[in-house]
Amino acid sequence: MVLEPTVPIGFRRRAFDPGDALGAVKAEANVCGLAGILHFDGRTAELRQGESMARLLIHRGPDGVGFHQDGPLILAHRHLRIIDLSPRALQPMSNEDGTIWLIHNGEIYNFLELRPALESRGHVFRSSCDSELILHAYEEDGEDCVRQLNGMWAFALWDSRRRRLLVSRDRLGEKPLYYVLDSRAFLFASEIKALLALRPELAEPSLGEIAQFLAAGILDSGPQTFFRKVLQLPPGHNLLVEADGRTELRRYWAPPEPQDAVPSSPERAAHSFLELLEDAVRLRLRSDVPLGSCLSGGIDSSSLLALGSRLLNAKPIPTFSCVFEEPGFNERPYVEAMSRALPTVPYQVTPSPHFLESLPRIVWHQEVPFTGPGLYGQWCVMALARKRVKVLLCGQGADELLGGYFYYYPDHLGDLLRGAVRPAALWELLVALARISRRVPFDDTARLLREGIWRLQGRPREAGFKGGWFGHYLSEDLAREAQEFLGPPAANGAGFLSTLLHLDVIRTSLPMMLHSEDRNAMAHGIESRVPFMDHRLVEFCMRLPGNLRIQAGITKAPLRHAMNGSLPKAVAWRADKMGFGEPLALWLRQDAHREDVEEILLSPRARARGLLRMERVAQDLREHRSGRDRTVPLYRALTLELWFRNFVDGEGMARFGPSAGGEGGTTGLSQDFQDGKIGGEDLADPRGAAVAGGA
Repeated sequence: MVLEPTVPIGFRRRAFDPGDALGAVKAEANVCGLAGILHFDGRTAELRQGESMARLLIHRGPDGVGFHQDGPLILAHRHLRIIDLSPRALQPMSNEDGTIWLIHNGEIYNFLELRPALESRGHVFRSSCDSELILHAYEEDGEDCVRQLNGMWAFALWDSRRRRLLVSRDRLGEKPLYYVLDSRAFLFASEIKALLALRPELAEPSLGEIAQFLAAGILDSGPQTFFRKVLQLPPGHNLLVEADGRTELRRYWAPPEPQDAVPSSPERAAHSFLELLEDAVRLRLRSDVPLGSCLSGGIDSSSLLALGSRLLNAKPIPTFSCVFEEPGFNERPYVEAMSRALPTVPYQVTPSPHFLESLPRIVWHQEVPFTGPGLYGQWCVMALARKRVKVLLCGQGADELLGGYFYYYPDHLGDLLRGAVRPAALWELLVALARISRRVPFDDTARLLREGIWRLQGRPREAGFKGGWFGHYLSEDLAREAQEFLGPPAANGAGFLSTLLHLDVIRTSLPMMLHSEDRNAMAHGIESRVPFMDHRLVEFCMRLPGNLRIQAGITKAPLRHAMNGSLPKAVAWRADKMGFGEPLALWLRQDAHREDVEEILLSPRARARGLLRMERVAQDLREHRSGRDRTVPLYRALTLELWFRNFVDGEGMARFGPSAGGEGGTTGLSQDFQDGKIGGEDLADPRGAAVAGGA
């Protein structure tokens, strides 16, 4: 039985078409929410089950909903209309004879290149939608069809002849997919809240994940989630689910290992890197709706903007930036330098310090607590962009691929120390120390060098190497759940830096960055595209030796050399790093917020959970008020308590779920925008204090 999807009414006039500039044809994007159930116990799947799950995903696709039911199976798909969609492109969609059905979230960027070969083999396309390519590629190559795809995706494909469900997730995990598997059924969805709609009892915390989060600031490091009985499909994997309950998890892609590094020269590395990045941007500019770019003022987003401007023949690109006036957080000079250098339509937002008003809703969308500042600023940028564009280029991933964070320096110095017996290597070490000392105080440079020596001595990295506090807040019960993530500093003869970067890409940093990127964007109905996650570029970077990624103290050296001359020098070679940060330490000291934060953290409910050492939390609140920076541990504890209230206590479903009129309302967009506000500030006038930018 096919349940016809809702058909969007009318057409939208395109504001500008980057695809036309590239000779592209129309490409329906498939940003959406998906969900489904496959019963193993002989039950027939019911439409109401699919409807219940789909209602919790309306923010991911507010423009319509479709279902397909086949005996024990139901597929649900929420649509986000971002171009002139025809009914033929709506989902669930099937092949020619209706034996294969698909729901897809994401974008297959190279579908134009793959389609002719399939057509030459007799496959007939009924739409210009990239999702339909998955159907025909599966008919041709089975589950191996994903190996040829360049894109981001989470999809479920029902093969009715084989009575088998294929569930797949893209190589790096840009798109989420969660599931529950037991003897009764297989349930899956783009977000966990959709699973809770059918099984509220799944809102049971995972103590191990909580301990690892508090101790090391790490999320999404494996198949486990914050919900003990809910798993996520690992990136680069397919999951086959048979109608009789048999399952098989298969890995179709893995990044190069640290020991697979291929020697090269700095010049060749920069040249090849630029070629790959430019092609990644070219593919991600294909759009029939307004497209813009995040612009933080750093080299990552600035490089994407410069390449996009070049490929679009200098068409003005809307840019969206987060700016503050507080010292140490002011990106405005770099953002404005880029706006002067390139044709842009700039928009800027200064997030309100009343962050606590938005924090419960952000946690509801993220479904995890936060490791530190930055996510609120990104949320406000997405909110700013939402009414102006439907697609955004974003710069996530370059830091993990090329060593952009300060905490990579000890491993870089450890590599240089290991080779310092050679005069040339000793000179490179001295140059690196000189460059690092210009970025950080001398005492910090000495500390980084000392940690580099520890790498040579084989001392394991501490779990709190990125600012975590192992055991800082953990109760005795929770401390027993904590696990050490990082292991020895190098393995299999690879360099220290290459080993750490590999770990950050697959486990400790990038997964949670992509998680927050997807959730913040989808909460506001935006498709976020991440060119640095093109798998060809990822594979190239991960085969570069560590000394080519950080070159004598120069972080992200291939990118800086590749973009030298295309960016203002102050941007291409800037030494500091901010990103979408916010002055959270200052806000937490302000009377207006301090009392509210203390009330949440020291509440009877928080104490009754028995997870944190409350005397330590109280001490940190006092120390932070007196001037000592305890922002990160306090913020983790604060957002963890909000996570418990949203999901374990059930407040999130009551406040933001369908019955509350939020996610179940007519738009499903964040309440900040239903009210015309971000973080308590009015958005009606783009010339006002909260938002500034082009009309």
